[in-house]
Amino acid sequence: MLTIAFDGACFGDGPTTGVGRAFATGLAAYAARGDADCVLLLPANASDPAIPGVRTVKAPRGALRRQLQLPRLLRTLRADLLHSSVAAVPLRAPCPTIATVHDLPWLHDELRAPDVGERTSRWRIFATVRALRSAAAVLAPSQFTARDARIAMQRRDARIVVVPHGTTLGPAPTDAAIDARSEPFLVLGDDRPRKNRARLVAAWQRALSVRPSLPPLRFVGPPDGYVAEAEKLRLLASCRALVHVSRFEGFGLPVLEGLAHGAPVLCSDLPPHREIAGEHAEFVPPTDVDAIAAGLVRLDRDRDRRRALAHGGHARARAFAPEAVADAWHRLHTELAR
Repeated sequence: MLTIAFDGACFGDGPTTGVGRAFATGLAAYAARGDADCVLLLPANASDPAIPGVRTVKAPRGALRRQLQLPRLLRTLRADLLHSSVAAVPLRAPCPTIATVHDLPWLHDELRAPDVGERTSRWRIFATVRALRSAAAVLAPSQFTARDARIAMQRRDARIVVVPHGTTLGPAPTDAAIDARSEPFLVLGDDRPRKNRARLVAAWQRALSVRPSLPPLRFVGPPDGYVAEAEKLRLLASCRALVHVSRFEGFGLPVLEGLAHGAPVLCSDLPPHREIAGEHAEFVPPTDVDAIAAGLVRLDRDRDRRRALAHGGHARARAFAPEAVADAWHRLHTELAR
């Protein structure tokens, strides 16, 4: 039986959300297979996801400590493979490593626009690319991010594998359940400029002038606070629609969560969102306030459109089951640990 060390660097001190939640969901499905000794390397003081079949070992925090101490820990564990939830794998690991790249924002000029203003330090770029080049394989959650990784790594022989994030599937929606969705438009995520909240709020205000009965926006995530997972699932099951009009994404987990729980989805027309939803979302250009407003009005007004998106989206989400993630991980682990 292989011993697989899973780098839990994605788990922070607070609630497990976003990438951490997706990684925990995939790891739970992987451990349920029962064909590997799964060890989670959990940074000190991080929240333990307590996944059945996974033993937890304390791991170092900080870039330098990780580079110096993780190789020693991997030798102590006699690990056959390190599967990291982030790109920053140790350069001198005693076993093959898998890095996970979620996005590479510095490759995209639109994120340097004045209304976004994202900057990535030269050191961060250097460290990320060096770690990716050192890994035996790189996981990317979308074809879009895989293409970015290949550009950044500049290696024709790079082993880049696309494994989309997975999520649990809610009950199949019925027409009655879709029609009963009357709670606010749900917006999951933080308030970084790339998430485009200012334009969304402006679009909602414009839409409200056209349709006074329009549901309000409900933001979940910093600075508006987190909710427990059970409450998030309730919101996904009852919101009028899931709205995610970000300017840039390496994947777009809220879009998938909306589809999986039978919510009609309004999202920005980005390549990763197209990869997730296919044609089963209302796509809008993220910089066009009028188009976003029109999309909000259309989804609220058009019952048949809401029904079509909810049914088609839920069927589409079946391909993103956690078990599919676990199977893809297992194939890669078996190949690299030979």
